[in-house]
Amino acid sequence: MSTPEQTSIVAPITSPAASTEGLSANEIAGKVLDAAGKPIQGARVVSGEVWSITGADGIYRLDRATIDTGKPLRAFASGYMDKDVEVPAAGSSLDITLDEFMVKAIYLNPGFTNTPAKVQALIDIANTTEINAIVIDIKEELVFYDTQVQLFRDAGTVNPILDIDALLKQMQDNGIYTIARLVVFKDSLVAENRHDLAIKSTVTGDAWRDMNDVAWVNPTDKTLWEANTQLSVEAANLGFDEIQFDYVRFPTDGDLSTMDLDLTQQTRENAINGFVEFAYQRLIPTGAKLSADVFGYTLLVQDDLGIGQNLRTLEPHLDFLSPMVYPSHYGENFQGYTPPNDYPGEVVGISMQSGVDLLGLTPKKLRPWLQDFDYFGDVKPYNAPEVRAQIDATEEVGASGWMLWSPDNVYQVDALLPEPSATRGRAADLAALVALAGVAAAPARVPAAASRRETPIPA
Repeated sequence: MSTPEQTSIVAPITSPAASTEGLSANEIAGKVLDAAGKPIQGARVVSGEVWSITGADGIYRLDRATIDTGKPLRAFASGYMDKDVEVPAAGSSLDITLDEFMVKAIYLNPGFTNTPAKVQALIDIANTTEINAIVIDIKEELVFYDTQVQLFRDAGTVNPILDIDALLKQMQDNGIYTIARLVVFKDSLVAENRHDLAIKSTVTGDAWRDMNDVAWVNPTDKTLWEANTQLSVEAANLGFDEIQFDYVRFPTDGDLSTMDLDLTQQTRENAINGFVEFAYQRLIPTGAKLSADVFGYTLLVQDDLGIGQNLRTLEPHLDFLSPMVYPSHYGENFQGYTPPNDYPGEVVGISMQSGVDLLGLTPKKLRPWLQDFDYFGDVKPYNAPEVRAQIDATEEVGASGWMLWSPDNVYQVDALLPEPSATRGRAADLAALVALAGVAAAPARVPAAASRRETPIPA
């Protein structure tokens, strides 16, 4: 499978020194560079609880007295592989060169993929195609493993259907990058069991509910920030490579005027940005990355869409932004494309390019969710050409990867490039996958409205 080794190798690096102007006897410094020798902005060089983030010049600086010199430095940047390097001598400089790494992921829903054979079928997709990562639900209403985070245990929301240690070992043995998906503020079970944490209704005084009668917790409550961050750090320490926040926003539907919250764009953004920054700071020492799922429309506007997701202010606190650019979820006649569902490459390309041009986002910080499901109504079903068109459009913009969303974990495998080392015999491999998981070109699939995903915002 097309993936780097997941355990970094410690090795000294010899390369031209960065500028050491003003370097004290206790400092170490250097540049973080790409393979072409160009500085990487926004790279992290981490030692335990201490880290440095590079500017446009790629330079990092650390006080050697504050770090654990017995452990390697870890360097990371969005869209690149981690690298561990030996700590240089005090007063010296060390440049670090990072290789690019594009995450290409599929999604594992424990409600559908809940037998060894079905899990193995997804691993086989990774072992025979370009897929190198799997997104695994760890919390959506319920927490799906035996967490020790007290708030969720007390709320009775722990349902350990996943043997997380065994699952992660299986993924690691196959060289698969693992992403833990964690639903944050659409958390009705906690809202029902902890009324003090719920968004309240000004009409009933009880928990406010959206159009589907679902209660939400209050994104401004720092008790929730702490609990979800604890869960994130716990999952990272269990071995996940990345934590991914979903529903990290305010509600979009129902009678929003009856929410007992004093909200402006600034207070909404402060809540969402504040939580993400809080979690990011706690996750950096674990070595895990942080991403967040956001509406596809956030790439097309310069405000927060009324939900707290402003990509320009959110971006500094994340390693990856993951806009859900499902063409079926765009408004009718989007940019002249009617219906947008039937123009997957065009819709994804316009959206992703807007994020770069309108919002000034770095392409390598963008890694979208792409549509691998059929939407309701009289619109084109999604087969391999539609999925591939989205992938190609994403890669053309220069994003650091992509993820395929299929709620029932049925994927258009023919849309994926073969793993170069596994090209021979691929037909037999795909036949086996069809038998195990039903990944034929056009199987019966769960409609998008049943996917438990974000609802679209009208254009």
